[in-house]
Amino acid sequence: MKKLPNFNIFYPLALLVILAGIGCSESEIAPSKIALTGSVFSEKEGAMEGVVVIVQDVGDTVLTAVTSDAAGQFQFHRDRLKAGKYEISIRAAGYEMLQPRTVVVDKITLQNLGQLSLVAVTEPLRLASQLTSLDWVQSFPGSQEKKDLLVKNMVNCGFCHSLERIARSSYTAEGLVQVIQRMHTYETDHASADRIQVVSKPKPIEGLIWYGRKAADIAEYLATVNLSGGKSQWDYPLQTLPRPSGEGTNATVTVFPIPRQPSVIHDLDVDSKGNVWYGNTGWDFIGKLNPRTGAFSEWPSPNFLPEPEEGLMRIVGVQDIQVDETDTVWVAVMGNKHASFSPETETWQTYDLPVIWKNPFLGPVRAGEDGLWATGITSPPDGPVRHEHAFRFDIKTGELGKGIMLFDDKPFPTDPNRVGQLNYCYMMDQDADGNFLCTAPEASSIARSDSEGNVRLVSTPTPNAYPRRGYRDDNNHFWFTEFFADNVASIDLATDKITEYPIQPRYISPYYARPDRSGKIWISSTGSDRLMRLDPETGEVVKYLMPVSYDARKVVVDNSADRITVWLPNKNHGQLIRIEVAD
Repeated sequence: MKKLPNFNIFYPLALLVILAGIGCSESEIAPSKIALTGSVFSEKEGAMEGVVVIVQDVGDTVLTAVTSDAAGQFQFHRDRLKAGKYEISIRAAGYEMLQPRTVVVDKITLQNLGQLSLVAVTEPLRLASQLTSLDWVQSFPGSQEKKDLLVKNMVNCGFCHSLERIARSSYTAEGLVQVIQRMHTYETDHASADRIQVVSKPKPIEGLIWYGRKAADIAEYLATVNLSGGKSQWDYPLQTLPRPSGEGTNATVTVFPIPRQPSVIHDLDVDSKGNVWYGNTGWDFIGKLNPRTGAFSEWPSPNFLPEPEEGLMRIVGVQDIQVDETDTVWVAVMGNKHASFSPETETWQTYDLPVIWKNPFLGPVRAGEDGLWATGITSPPDGPVRHEHAFRFDIKTGELGKGIMLFDDKPFPTDPNRVGQLNYCYMMDQDADGNFLCTAPEASSIARSDSEGNVRLVSTPTPNAYPRRGYRDDNNHFWFTEFFADNVASIDLATDKITEYPIQPRYISPYYARPDRSGKIWISSTGSDRLMRLDPETGEVVKYLMPVSYDARKVVVDNSADRITVWLPNKNHGQLIRIEVAD
């Protein structure tokens, strides 16, 4: 070993530098755990909390994002950025970056971006492109009754695109009714703003009635909030939701666009190795992402729907997807069959169901469980009555259990305000004993069966709450969202007691609730681009702003990960979104 030269004791820093370099090549130097850091500032606010900072490798489609803390600081961990040249962008409604920024990240050195300077956006037509659908709803003038009408009926528009399209339009009420008529011909779950599936012929305008109100009523209200009548900008101020704060800034978000574009991704699930399986709801394919390598694979999926009448499209695309403890992938393919996919042999197996049409969702399959629940209509849905059954499918033997009659001889179409009467099942699950349960939105209830197959309804404390989707935790509580009531709720499956937790602000429209291993509940929302986390012990709700506009019908927790890891399917943009936070 070389003899070190004598150094004056007043130069310890130089000594440390030389010591670090002796006998070490560049590849042997320990890399910094943080790859990239910086801060966010504006003249208006000074240090800015809650700004989403986004980096994208110029040669890649993957986005990675973090959020600035109370001091305006942000940092990207090295294990989430590979070496490369990155473009920097931000998301903070009402602000833009003063100038474009790029940075080169290597394998070792901590790169400091310094200060990102933001400038306030004051021109309404520019600010409009930064608003979420929830921002628009809150900005629109009008009574709560009119906004309730809008959200109940027009939130489906937000399932494919932002309400910005409506706000920027110049259609009169008469023109908007024709737009609504045309939109009714699209298949909601299998279409997006970029991938349209036309599945029905236009209905007479007089027959367009939602929740007891005519389409013309909605059109008249929308014509008062858009740019009709020759307006060059809106005659009301544009409002924006608060930026994330506190724990809401403590997340790393990665967005993986799938290779097949344009696509629609409605559901996903995670296997025991952390691979993400998704159903392409815009095409007859399933896919897999290995998040450790970023590699995608896909396989064609079967479709058993008959050919439609001339002029209409045959609905294509896989909806729900569940992975069991053997990593077999169970898929809600189109038509009256079950299907499973073996990753090991890359082959499909299909199973007949005695239904005319089945619910596009499947009950989850947990470790130690051998039954998968599905529901289906067993009489024509366009007849004077319809019958719906639930079936428990043995995933080990392939045998179909005896069906449970959910409802019989109910008029169709149903009255959406008929609370307390089961008229269809939506998201299904099972209690700890394997008995069937489902959310019943229009009955504002949870439907449950006993071991004899008898079905009862447990009504939500809030009327007309519209339960959506959810998941049972390890304590035999089923967590679900109340879409119209802006609540998250749980039902104790031992006592039938339902507990509700309010989510603010109004019209945030929670969609799916999923517990994680720490007991927190993750909730997707419609139109806010926020993912939420509820602490049931305190009622505290943390909101994380995503770097992209998203519409997620499902939330999945990856229990194989070393940190709390949540996955969202971004339906409208064909993306898979990963959110990671510390335990």
